[in-house]
Amino acid sequence: MALVGIGLILLHRFTGWWAAWVFPLFIVTTVVWAVWLRQNWRRSKPDYRAIARQIEEENPRLHSLLLTAVEQQPLTATGGLNYLQQRVIHEALDHNRNRPWGTRIFERTFFAQCGHWLALIVFAGVLLGLRIATPAGRGHFMARGEGVSVTPGDTSIERGSGLVVLARFEGKLPAEATLVIKPVNENERRVPLAKNLDDPVFGGSVPEVNSSLSYRVEYGARQTREFTVTVFEYPKLERADAKLTFPEYTGLPEKTIADTRRISAVEGSALDYTFFLNKPVATAKLMAKDKSAVSLAADTNHANIYHVKFAIEQNRQYELELVDDAGRTNKIPPQFVIEALKNRAPDLKFAFPRGDQRLSALEEIAFQAEASDDFGLKEYGLAYAMAGQETKFVPLGANSGPNEKRAFNHLLPLEELSAQPDQLLTYFLWADDIGPDGKLRRTSGDMYFAEIRPFEEIFREGPSMAGGQQQGGQQGGGQMQKLAQLQKQIINATWTLQRGKTPVPTATPR
Repeated sequence: MALVGIGLILLHRFTGWWAAWVFPLFIVTTVVWAVWLRQNWRRSKPDYRAIARQIEEENPRLHSLLLTAVEQQPLTATGGLNYLQQRVIHEALDHNRNRPWGTRIFERTFFAQCGHWLALIVFAGVLLGLRIATPAGRGHFMARGEGVSVTPGDTSIERGSGLVVLARFEGKLPAEATLVIKPVNENERRVPLAKNLDDPVFGGSVPEVNSSLSYRVEYGARQTREFTVTVFEYPKLERADAKLTFPEYTGLPEKTIADTRRISAVEGSALDYTFFLNKPVATAKLMAKDKSAVSLAADTNHANIYHVKFAIEQNRQYELELVDDAGRTNKIPPQFVIEALKNRAPDLKFAFPRGDQRLSALEEIAFQAEASDDFGLKEYGLAYAMAGQETKFVPLGANSGPNEKRAFNHLLPLEELSAQPDQLLTYFLWADDIGPDGKLRRTSGDMYFAEIRPFEEIFREGPSMAGGQQQGGQQGGGQMQKLAQLQKQIINATWTLQRGKTPVPTATPR
Protein backbone atom coordinates (compact mmCIF):
# COMPACT_ATOMS: atom_id res chain seq x y z
CA MET A 1 0.00 0.00 0.00
CA ALA A 2 2.97 2.33 0.54
CA LEU A 3 3.99 1.70 -3.09
CA VAL A 4 0.43 2.36 -4.27
CA GLY A 5 0.42 5.64 -2.33
CA ILE A 6 3.76 6.68 -3.92
CA GLY A 7 2.26 5.99 -7.35
CA LEU A 8 -0.74 8.23 -6.56
CA ILE A 9 1.55 11.04 -5.43
CA LEU A 10 3.62 10.81 -8.64
CA LEU A 11 0.45 10.71 -10.73
CA HIS A 12 -0.75 13.88 -9.04
CA ARG A 13 2.62 15.58 -9.44
CA PHE A 14 3.09 14.92 -13.16
CA THR A 15 -0.51 15.10 -14.40
CA GLY A 16 -2.22 17.27 -11.78
CA TRP A 17 -5.07 14.78 -11.44
CA TRP A 18 -6.70 14.40 -8.03
CA ALA A 19 -10.11 13.79 -6.47
CA ALA A 20 -11.53 14.18 -2.96
CA TRP A 21 -12.42 10.48 -2.71
CA VAL A 22 -8.86 9.23 -3.37
CA PHE A 23 -7.55 9.55 0.21
CA PRO A 24 -10.60 7.96 1.99
CA LEU A 25 -10.62 5.09 -0.50
CA PHE A 26 -6.91 4.52 0.09
CA ILE A 27 -7.44 4.33 3.90
CA VAL A 28 -10.42 1.95 3.62
CA THR A 29 -8.55 -0.32 1.19
CA THR A 30 -5.54 -0.50 3.52
CA VAL A 31 -7.65 -1.41 6.57
CA VAL A 32 -9.66 -4.08 4.73
CA TRP A 33 -6.53 -5.67 3.34
CA ALA A 34 -4.78 -5.67 6.73
CA VAL A 35 -7.76 -7.36 8.44
CA TRP A 36 -7.97 -9.99 5.70
CA LEU A 37 -4.26 -10.78 5.98
CA ARG A 38 -4.45 -11.10 9.77
CA GLN A 39 -7.37 -13.51 9.60
CA ASN A 40 -5.58 -15.69 7.08
CA TRP A 41 -2.49 -15.70 9.31
CA ARG A 42 -4.49 -16.75 12.37
CA ARG A 43 -6.08 -19.66 10.50
CA SER A 44 -2.79 -20.90 9.09
CA LYS A 45 -0.64 -23.50 10.89
CA PRO A 46 3.12 -23.83 10.49
CA ASP A 47 4.47 -26.86 8.65
CA TYR A 48 7.01 -28.15 11.19
CA ARG A 49 8.18 -30.94 8.97
CA ALA A 50 9.04 -28.52 6.18
CA ILE A 51 10.89 -26.31 8.67
CA ALA A 52 12.80 -29.30 10.04
CA ARG A 53 13.66 -30.46 6.53
CA GLN A 54 15.06 -27.01 5.68
CA ILE A 55 17.17 -26.97 8.87
CA GLU A 56 18.45 -30.48 8.06
CA GLU A 57 19.56 -29.29 4.60
CA GLU A 58 21.48 -26.39 6.15
CA ASN A 59 22.98 -28.58 8.93
CA PRO A 60 23.98 -31.96 7.44
CA ARG A 61 25.51 -33.07 10.81
CA LEU A 62 22.03 -33.56 12.28
CA HIS A 63 21.69 -36.70 10.15
CA SER A 64 17.87 -36.42 10.09
CA LEU A 65 17.78 -36.25 13.93
CA LEU A 66 15.59 -33.13 14.02
CA LEU A 67 13.24 -34.44 11.32
CA THR A 68 12.84 -37.70 13.30
CA ALA A 69 12.10 -35.80 16.52
CA VAL A 70 9.43 -33.66 14.82
CA GLU A 71 7.68 -36.71 13.45
CA GLN A 72 7.14 -38.24 16.92
CA GLN A 73 3.47 -38.50 17.98
CA PRO A 74 2.06 -39.25 21.50
CA LEU A 75 0.80 -42.76 22.14
CA THR A 76 -2.93 -43.18 21.83
CA ALA A 77 -3.27 -45.24 25.00
CA THR A 78 -1.29 -43.03 27.40
CA GLY A 79 -1.31 -39.73 25.57
CA GLY A 80 2.46 -39.37 26.15
CA LEU A 81 5.77 -40.33 24.57
CA ASN A 82 7.60 -43.56 25.27
CA TYR A 83 11.24 -43.74 26.32
CA LEU A 84 12.69 -44.00 22.82
CA GLN A 85 10.64 -41.06 21.56
CA GLN A 86 11.74 -38.93 24.50
CA ARG A 87 15.34 -40.00 23.89
CA VAL A 88 15.21 -38.79 20.26
CA ILE A 89 13.78 -35.42 21.31
CA HIS A 90 16.39 -34.97 24.06
CA GLU A 91 19.21 -35.74 21.63
CA ALA A 92 17.90 -33.12 19.21
CA LEU A 93 17.77 -30.53 22.02
CA ASP A 94 21.26 -31.49 23.25
CA HIS A 95 22.57 -31.11 19.70
CA ASN A 96 21.11 -27.60 19.53
CA ARG A 97 22.73 -26.64 22.85
CA ASN A 98 26.13 -27.88 21.72
CA ARG A 99 25.89 -26.77 18.10
CA PRO A 100 22.98 -24.36 17.63
CA TRP A 101 21.13 -24.97 14.38
CA GLY A 102 18.39 -22.33 14.80
CA THR A 103 20.61 -19.23 14.40
CA ARG A 104 19.81 -18.64 10.72
CA ILE A 105 16.08 -18.92 11.36
CA PHE A 106 16.33 -16.27 14.06
CA GLU A 107 18.33 -14.03 11.67
CA ARG A 108 15.64 -14.36 9.02
CA THR A 109 12.85 -13.49 11.38
CA PHE A 110 14.83 -10.48 12.66
CA PHE A 111 15.36 -9.09 9.14
CA ALA A 112 11.74 -9.79 8.27
CA GLN A 113 10.64 -7.74 11.27
CA CYS A 114 12.98 -4.90 10.24
CA GLY A 115 11.46 -4.96 6.77
CA HIS A 116 7.96 -4.80 8.26
CA TRP A 117 8.84 -1.80 10.42
CA LEU A 118 10.47 -0.03 7.44
CA ALA A 119 7.36 -0.61 5.32
CA LEU A 120 5.21 0.78 8.14
CA ILE A 121 7.36 3.93 8.35
CA VAL A 122 7.18 4.47 4.57
CA PHE A 123 3.43 3.92 4.69
CA ALA A 124 3.11 6.60 7.39
CA GLY A 125 5.08 9.04 5.23
CA VAL A 126 2.88 8.27 2.24
CA LEU A 127 -0.22 8.95 4.33
CA LEU A 128 1.18 12.35 5.23
CA GLY A 129 1.93 13.14 1.56
CA LEU A 130 -1.54 12.09 0.47
CA ARG A 131 -3.08 14.14 3.25
CA ILE A 132 -1.26 17.27 2.04
CA ALA A 133 -2.42 16.63 -1.52
CA THR A 134 -6.12 16.50 -0.56
CA PRO A 135 -8.37 19.56 -0.90
CA ALA A 136 -8.70 19.77 2.89
CA GLY A 137 -4.94 20.27 3.25
CA ARG A 138 -3.08 23.54 3.16
CA GLY A 139 -1.01 22.76 0.11
CA HIS A 140 -1.43 24.48 -3.25
CA PHE A 141 -1.91 21.32 -5.32
CA MET A 142 -4.77 22.43 -7.57
CA ALA A 143 -5.67 20.15 -10.49
CA ARG A 144 -8.36 18.94 -12.79
CA GLY A 145 -10.41 17.37 -9.99
CA GLU A 146 -10.65 20.70 -8.18
CA GLY A 147 -12.30 22.49 -11.04
CA VAL A 148 -9.33 23.82 -13.08
CA SER A 149 -7.17 22.23 -15.76
CA VAL A 150 -4.07 23.86 -17.22
CA THR A 151 -2.84 23.33 -20.78
CA PRO A 152 -0.14 22.41 -21.81
CA GLY A 153 0.92 21.50 -18.24
CA ASP A 154 4.42 20.10 -18.06
CA THR A 155 5.87 20.30 -21.54
CA SER A 156 8.97 20.71 -23.68
CA ILE A 157 9.23 23.27 -26.51
CA GLU A 158 11.83 24.40 -29.01
CA ARG A 159 14.07 27.26 -27.93
CA GLY A 160 12.81 30.59 -29.23
CA SER A 161 9.21 29.47 -29.79
CA GLY A 162 6.19 30.87 -27.98
CA LEU A 163 4.23 29.33 -25.09
CA VAL A 164 0.42 29.55 -24.88
CA VAL A 165 -1.18 28.72 -21.51
CA LEU A 166 -4.91 28.01 -21.14
CA ALA A 167 -6.71 27.55 -17.79
CA ARG A 168 -10.16 25.95 -18.06
CA PHE A 169 -12.44 26.27 -15.02
CA GLU A 170 -15.39 24.12 -14.07
CA GLY A 171 -18.22 25.63 -12.12
CA LYS A 172 -18.01 29.19 -10.89
CA LEU A 173 -15.46 31.32 -12.72
CA PRO A 174 -12.98 33.50 -10.84
CA ALA A 175 -12.99 37.23 -11.45
CA GLU A 176 -9.44 37.13 -12.83
CA ALA A 177 -6.51 34.77 -13.31
CA THR A 178 -2.78 35.44 -13.52
CA LEU A 179 0.03 33.46 -15.09
CA VAL A 180 3.13 33.51 -12.87
CA ILE A 181 6.34 32.66 -14.76
CA LYS A 182 9.64 31.84 -13.06
CA PRO A 183 12.57 31.41 -15.50
CA VAL A 184 15.69 29.67 -14.21
CA ASN A 185 17.93 32.11 -12.28
CA GLU A 186 15.55 35.00 -12.97
CA ASN A 187 12.81 36.83 -11.11
CA GLU A 188 9.15 35.95 -11.39
CA ARG A 189 7.00 37.62 -14.02
CA ARG A 190 3.23 37.99 -13.89
CA VAL A 191 1.07 37.92 -17.00
CA PRO A 192 -2.68 38.61 -16.70
CA LEU A 193 -4.80 35.96 -18.38
CA ALA A 194 -7.65 37.10 -20.59
CA LYS A 195 -11.11 35.52 -20.83
CA ASN A 196 -12.80 35.09 -24.19
CA LEU A 197 -16.51 35.87 -24.11
CA ASP A 198 -18.52 33.18 -22.26
CA ASP A 199 -15.92 30.46 -22.71
CA PRO A 200 -14.76 29.30 -19.24
CA VAL A 201 -11.14 29.56 -20.35
CA PHE A 202 -8.51 32.11 -19.37
CA GLY A 203 -5.57 32.36 -21.73
CA GLY A 204 -2.20 34.06 -22.07
CA SER A 205 1.07 33.63 -23.90
CA VAL A 206 4.81 34.11 -23.65
CA PRO A 207 6.10 35.34 -27.04
CA GLU A 208 9.54 33.72 -26.82
CA VAL A 209 10.99 31.12 -24.47
CA ASN A 210 14.78 30.88 -24.51
CA SER A 211 15.42 28.98 -21.25
CA SER A 212 13.68 26.47 -19.02
CA LEU A 213 11.07 27.87 -16.67
CA SER A 214 8.25 26.99 -14.29
CA TYR A 215 4.79 28.52 -14.19
CA ARG A 216 1.53 28.40 -12.28
CA VAL A 217 -1.91 29.96 -12.50
CA GLU A 218 -3.22 32.06 -9.60
CA TYR A 219 -6.91 32.79 -9.29
CA GLY A 220 -8.52 34.46 -6.30
CA ALA A 221 -6.76 33.20 -3.18
CA ARG A 222 -5.78 29.88 -4.79
CA GLN A 223 -3.20 28.66 -7.23
CA THR A 224 -2.36 25.59 -9.25
CA ARG A 225 0.72 23.51 -8.80
CA GLU A 226 4.01 24.43 -10.46
CA PHE A 227 4.38 23.25 -14.03
CA THR A 228 7.75 22.95 -15.75
CA VAL A 229 8.71 23.91 -19.28
CA THR A 230 12.00 22.66 -20.67
CA VAL A 231 13.50 23.98 -23.89
CA PHE A 232 15.37 22.04 -26.53
CA GLU A 233 17.11 22.77 -29.81
CA TYR A 234 17.12 20.80 -33.01
CA PRO A 235 20.65 20.06 -34.15
CA LYS A 236 21.76 22.63 -36.71
CA LEU A 237 24.85 23.52 -38.72
CA GLU A 238 26.22 26.93 -37.85
CA ARG A 239 29.25 27.05 -40.17
CA ALA A 240 31.33 24.77 -42.36
CA ASP A 241 34.98 25.62 -43.11
CA ALA A 242 36.99 23.77 -45.75
CA LYS A 243 40.75 23.32 -45.94
CA LEU A 244 42.20 22.10 -49.24
CA THR A 245 45.61 20.51 -49.71
CA PHE A 246 46.40 20.25 -53.42
CA PRO A 247 48.61 17.58 -55.03
CA GLU A 248 52.31 18.43 -54.98
CA TYR A 249 52.60 18.61 -58.77
CA THR A 250 50.18 21.56 -58.92
CA GLY A 251 52.52 23.76 -56.88
CA LEU A 252 49.50 25.37 -55.22
CA PRO A 253 49.60 26.28 -51.50
CA GLU A 254 47.02 25.10 -48.97
CA LYS A 255 43.76 26.99 -49.15
CA THR A 256 41.14 27.62 -46.44
CA ILE A 257 37.59 28.58 -47.43
CA ALA A 258 35.37 29.91 -44.65
CA ASP A 259 31.73 28.86 -44.43
CA THR A 260 31.27 27.15 -47.77
CA ARG A 261 29.06 24.33 -48.98
CA ARG A 262 30.49 23.98 -52.49
CA ILE A 263 34.04 22.84 -53.11
CA SER A 264 35.85 22.67 -56.45
CA ALA A 265 39.38 21.27 -56.53
CA VAL A 266 41.59 19.23 -58.81
CA GLU A 267 41.21 15.48 -58.45
CA GLY A 268 43.51 14.01 -55.81
CA SER A 269 43.22 17.04 -53.51
CA ALA A 270 42.78 16.35 -49.78
CA LEU A 271 39.72 17.97 -48.18
CA ASP A 272 39.53 18.67 -44.44
CA TYR A 273 35.99 19.82 -43.62
CA THR A 274 35.23 21.35 -40.21
CA PHE A 275 31.58 21.59 -39.13
CA PHE A 276 30.48 23.92 -36.33
CA LEU A 277 27.15 22.82 -34.79
CA ASN A 278 24.86 24.54 -32.32
CA LYS A 279 25.27 21.65 -29.84
CA PRO A 280 26.85 18.20 -29.48
CA VAL A 281 25.03 15.39 -31.28
CA ALA A 282 24.87 11.63 -31.03
CA THR A 283 25.64 10.99 -34.71
CA ALA A 284 26.75 13.22 -37.59
CA LYS A 285 27.33 11.97 -41.11
CA LEU A 286 27.33 13.01 -44.75
CA MET A 287 24.81 11.01 -46.78
CA ALA A 288 25.31 10.62 -50.51
CA LYS A 289 22.53 10.02 -53.02
CA ASP A 290 23.50 6.36 -53.28
CA LYS A 291 22.94 6.05 -49.48
CA SER A 292 26.63 5.69 -48.75
CA ALA A 293 27.64 7.57 -45.59
CA VAL A 294 30.76 9.37 -44.39
CA SER A 295 30.83 9.65 -40.60
CA LEU A 296 32.07 12.82 -38.90
CA ALA A 297 34.49 12.66 -35.97
CA ALA A 298 33.98 14.85 -32.90
CA ASP A 299 36.70 17.30 -31.97
CA THR A 300 38.56 16.29 -28.81
CA ASN A 301 38.57 19.82 -27.41
CA HIS A 302 35.20 21.18 -28.55
CA ALA A 303 32.08 19.05 -28.25
CA ASN A 304 30.14 20.92 -30.94
CA ILE A 305 32.86 20.77 -33.63
CA TYR A 306 33.14 17.81 -36.02
CA HIS A 307 35.67 16.92 -38.71
CA VAL A 308 35.84 14.77 -41.81
CA LYS A 309 38.79 14.17 -44.14
CA PHE A 310 38.80 12.51 -47.55
CA ALA A 311 40.37 12.76 -50.97
CA ILE A 312 38.45 14.39 -53.81
CA GLU A 313 38.32 11.74 -56.53
CA GLN A 314 34.95 12.31 -58.18
CA ASN A 315 31.94 14.62 -58.16
CA ARG A 316 29.69 13.97 -55.16
CA GLN A 317 26.67 15.53 -53.48
CA TYR A 318 26.01 15.07 -49.77
CA GLU A 319 23.39 15.94 -47.17
CA LEU A 320 24.47 16.56 -43.59
CA GLU A 321 22.36 14.42 -41.22
CA LEU A 322 22.48 15.22 -37.50
CA VAL A 323 20.81 13.25 -34.68
CA ASP A 324 20.96 14.39 -31.05
CA ASP A 325 20.71 12.30 -27.89
CA ALA A 326 16.90 12.57 -27.87
CA GLY A 327 16.62 11.26 -31.43
CA ARG A 328 15.81 14.67 -32.93
CA THR A 329 17.19 15.32 -36.42
CA ASN A 330 18.05 18.59 -38.12
CA LYS A 331 14.98 20.07 -39.77
CA ILE A 332 16.53 20.93 -43.15
CA PRO A 333 19.70 18.94 -43.92
CA PRO A 334 22.19 21.29 -45.65
CA GLN A 335 23.46 20.30 -49.10
CA PHE A 336 27.17 19.97 -49.92
CA VAL A 337 28.56 19.75 -53.46
CA ILE A 338 32.07 18.38 -54.06
CA GLU A 339 33.36 18.93 -57.61
CA ALA A 340 36.49 17.10 -58.74
CA LEU A 341 38.24 19.06 -61.51
CA LYS A 342 40.07 16.91 -64.02
CA ASN A 343 43.78 17.31 -64.55
CA ARG A 344 43.43 18.15 -68.21
CA ALA A 345 45.83 16.93 -70.82
CA PRO A 346 48.03 19.61 -72.46
CA ASP A 347 46.50 21.67 -75.23
CA LEU A 348 48.53 21.35 -78.47
CA LYS A 349 47.81 22.98 -81.82
CA PHE A 350 49.62 23.92 -85.03
CA ALA A 351 49.54 27.54 -86.15
CA PHE A 352 51.34 26.59 -89.39
CA PRO A 353 51.06 24.50 -91.44
CA ARG A 354 47.44 23.53 -91.05
CA GLY A 355 46.35 20.20 -92.43
CA ASP A 356 48.20 17.74 -94.61
CA GLN A 357 50.89 18.92 -97.05
CA ARG A 358 52.23 17.87 -100.45
CA LEU A 359 55.88 18.89 -100.81
CA SER A 360 58.92 18.13 -102.90
CA ALA A 361 61.96 16.40 -101.44
CA LEU A 362 63.97 19.66 -101.56
CA GLU A 363 61.53 21.84 -99.59
CA GLU A 364 61.59 22.81 -95.92
CA ILE A 365 58.66 22.79 -93.47
CA ALA A 366 58.51 25.76 -91.10
CA PHE A 367 56.48 24.58 -88.15
CA GLN A 368 54.76 27.09 -85.84
CA ALA A 369 52.88 25.69 -82.85
CA GLU A 370 51.48 26.52 -79.45
CA ALA A 371 51.26 24.47 -76.19
CA SER A 372 49.73 25.07 -72.76
CA ASP A 373 48.60 23.12 -69.67
CA ASP A 374 46.46 23.88 -66.63
CA PHE A 375 49.33 23.09 -64.22
CA GLY A 376 52.34 23.73 -66.43
CA LEU A 377 54.38 21.73 -68.92
CA LYS A 378 57.56 19.88 -68.12
CA GLU A 379 58.67 19.59 -71.75
CA TYR A 380 57.15 19.91 -75.22
CA GLY A 381 58.13 19.67 -78.84
CA LEU A 382 57.64 18.16 -82.29
CA ALA A 383 57.78 14.53 -83.44
CA TYR A 384 58.11 13.29 -87.02
CA ALA A 385 58.86 10.09 -88.91
CA MET A 386 59.21 8.86 -92.44
CA ALA A 387 57.02 5.89 -93.24
CA GLY A 388 58.60 2.72 -91.91
CA GLN A 389 61.21 4.58 -89.83
CA GLU A 390 61.51 5.30 -86.11
CA THR A 391 59.76 8.40 -84.77
CA LYS A 392 62.06 11.24 -83.76
CA PHE A 393 61.08 13.51 -80.84
CA VAL A 394 62.47 17.07 -80.96
CA PRO A 395 62.23 19.00 -77.61
CA LEU A 396 61.48 22.66 -78.25
CA GLY A 397 60.77 24.02 -74.73
CA ALA A 398 60.31 23.16 -71.07
CA ASN A 399 58.91 24.27 -67.68
CA SER A 400 55.98 26.48 -68.56
CA GLY A 401 53.74 28.01 -65.88
CA PRO A 402 50.10 27.08 -65.17
CA ASN A 403 47.87 28.00 -68.11
CA GLU A 404 50.83 29.70 -69.80
CA LYS A 405 50.74 29.52 -73.58
CA ARG A 406 54.13 28.75 -75.15
CA ALA A 407 54.68 29.39 -78.86
CA PHE A 408 57.55 27.57 -80.57
CA ASN A 409 58.97 27.12 -84.10
CA HIS A 410 60.99 24.49 -85.89
CA LEU A 411 62.40 24.26 -89.40
CA LEU A 412 62.54 20.76 -90.88
CA PRO A 413 64.53 20.35 -94.17
CA LEU A 414 63.17 17.38 -96.09
CA GLU A 415 66.44 17.06 -97.99
CA GLU A 416 68.22 15.99 -94.79
CA LEU A 417 65.72 13.16 -94.39
CA SER A 418 66.64 11.75 -97.84
CA ALA A 419 62.98 11.89 -98.73
CA GLN A 420 61.93 10.14 -101.94
CA PRO A 421 58.89 10.81 -104.08
CA ASP A 422 55.68 9.04 -103.00
CA GLN A 423 56.92 8.68 -99.41
CA LEU A 424 54.81 9.89 -96.48
CA LEU A 425 56.13 12.03 -93.63
CA THR A 426 54.04 11.97 -90.44
CA TYR A 427 54.37 14.66 -87.81
CA PHE A 428 52.60 15.68 -84.60
CA LEU A 429 53.09 17.75 -81.42
CA TRP A 430 53.84 16.25 -78.01
CA ALA A 431 54.06 17.53 -74.44
CA ASP A 432 54.92 16.12 -71.00
CA ASP A 433 53.09 17.12 -67.81
CA ILE A 434 52.31 15.55 -64.43
CA GLY A 435 49.24 13.33 -64.42
CA PRO A 436 46.71 12.75 -61.59
CA ASP A 437 48.84 9.88 -60.26
CA GLY A 438 51.80 12.25 -59.78
CA LYS A 439 53.82 10.65 -62.56
CA LEU A 440 55.10 12.09 -65.82
CA ARG A 441 52.46 11.90 -68.54
CA ARG A 442 53.02 12.32 -72.28
CA THR A 443 50.27 13.66 -74.52
CA SER A 444 50.41 13.60 -78.32
CA GLY A 445 48.47 15.88 -80.65
CA ASP A 446 46.75 15.13 -83.94
CA MET A 447 48.86 13.45 -86.61
CA TYR A 448 49.35 15.11 -90.00
CA PHE A 449 50.90 13.94 -93.25
CA ALA A 450 53.32 15.41 -95.78
CA GLU A 451 53.31 13.55 -99.09
CA ILE A 452 56.61 13.74 -101.04
CA ARG A 453 55.89 14.56 -104.68
CA PRO A 454 58.32 14.37 -107.60
CA PHE A 455 60.56 17.39 -108.07
CA GLU A 456 59.10 18.04 -111.55
CA GLU A 457 55.47 17.48 -112.43
CA ILE A 458 54.20 18.21 -115.98
CA PHE A 459 50.52 18.34 -116.72
CA ARG A 460 49.47 18.62 -120.41
CA GLU A 461 46.62 17.43 -122.53
CA GLY A 462 47.55 14.59 -124.86
CA PRO A 463 46.48 14.25 -128.55
CA SER A 464 43.26 12.50 -129.35
CA MET A 465 45.09 9.61 -130.92
CA ALA A 466 46.72 8.95 -127.56
CA GLY A 467 43.43 9.06 -125.75
CA GLY A 468 43.71 5.44 -124.75
CA GLN A 469 47.17 5.98 -123.31
CA GLN A 470 46.02 9.16 -121.49
CA GLN A 471 43.05 7.33 -120.01
CA GLY A 472 45.30 4.52 -118.89
CA GLY A 473 47.67 7.02 -117.24
CA GLN A 474 44.82 8.73 -115.46
CA GLN A 475 43.59 5.39 -114.18
CA GLY A 476 47.04 4.53 -112.91
CA GLY A 477 47.39 7.90 -111.12
CA GLY A 478 43.95 7.49 -109.55
CA GLN A 479 44.87 4.12 -108.12
CA MET A 480 48.03 5.57 -106.58
CA GLN A 481 46.02 8.33 -104.95
CA LYS A 482 43.56 5.80 -103.57
CA LEU A 483 46.39 3.71 -102.14
CA ALA A 484 47.95 6.80 -100.53
CA GLN A 485 44.61 7.80 -99.05
CA LEU A 486 44.07 4.27 -97.70
CA GLN A 487 47.53 4.34 -96.17
CA LYS A 488 46.70 7.61 -94.39
CA GLN A 489 43.47 6.19 -93.02
CA ILE A 490 45.21 3.11 -91.65
CA ILE A 491 47.91 5.20 -89.98
CA ASN A 492 45.32 7.58 -88.52
CA ALA A 493 43.25 4.72 -87.13
CA THR A 494 46.31 3.11 -85.55
CA TRP A 495 47.39 6.47 -84.15
CA THR A 496 43.96 7.07 -82.62
CA LEU A 497 44.17 3.75 -80.74
CA GLN A 498 47.69 4.37 -79.50
CA ARG A 499 47.29 8.06 -78.73
CA GLY A 500 47.85 8.95 -75.14
CA LYS A 501 49.76 5.73 -74.49
CA THR A 502 53.07 6.80 -75.97
CA PRO A 503 55.82 6.11 -73.42
CA VAL A 504 58.20 8.87 -72.50
CA PRO A 505 61.47 8.18 -74.40
CA THR A 506 64.55 7.74 -72.26
CA ALA A 507 66.68 9.58 -74.80
CA THR A 508 65.20 12.27 -77.02
CA PRO A 509 67.05 12.81 -80.33
CA ARG A 510 67.42 16.38 -81.54
